[in-house]
Amino acid sequence: MAGEVERVRKALRALEAIPDAMDRAAACAELLREWPELHRLVADVRQQAVRMAKTQGHTYREIGERMKVTGETAGQIAAGKNRAS
Repeated sequence: MAGEVERVRKALRALEAIPDAMDRAAACAELLREWPELHRLVADVRQQAVRMAKTQGHTYREIGERMKVTGETAGQIAAGKNRAS
């Protein structure tokens, strides 16, 4: 799990290493244009995972603890009511 997250972070940090300022700006602009859809994708994957964990017998409190949020927030995520965090 942590490996995937770290690879995404590393890829984002790699933008800073693009030597040409114009190329760096263009790459950032492209990513930012796609960001709303990428955000929705991550939120959807998270919601599906919370729902699956719940069907596997975990409580929202357990799920929330793993995600470093409250159990109430985990329940809201499962219900699609918490898309921002």
